[in-house]
Amino acid sequence: MSSVLLCHAITKQMKDLLEGKEDRDFKIESIEDLLEKREQLLSSILPPFNLEEQRLGEEMVLWNIQIDHKLLLLKVDVKRDMNGLTKTKTSVQRYTNPYESLQTDGMFYDKRN
Repeated sequence: MSSVLLCHAITKQMKDLLEGKEDRDFKIESIEDLLEKREQLLSSILPPFNLEEQRLGEEMVLWNIQIDHKLLLLKVDVKRDMNGLTKTKTSVQRYTNPYESLQTDGMFYDKRN
């Protein structure tokens, strides 16, 4: 099996995985594995290409644009969850100790005594 065909199959798996309804953590782990496999294959893809391999390459380029977009959306989703977690942590901390964040600018000393 040629390297182009294997790379095409891995790219198709990535595209299908990102379009599916699987768990986000599972998607991230699977995408990382597929990216590693595809990266190893890319070094073995060398010209000249026949017509079928050229067609597969053009299809992979189109899929990569879609994959990049979906990965960007996944990244934004993860960032939003991380920011929400940080806000939740600070809210819980403020609730448990509401006077911790109070600042005192100065103090007044009574010198009469």
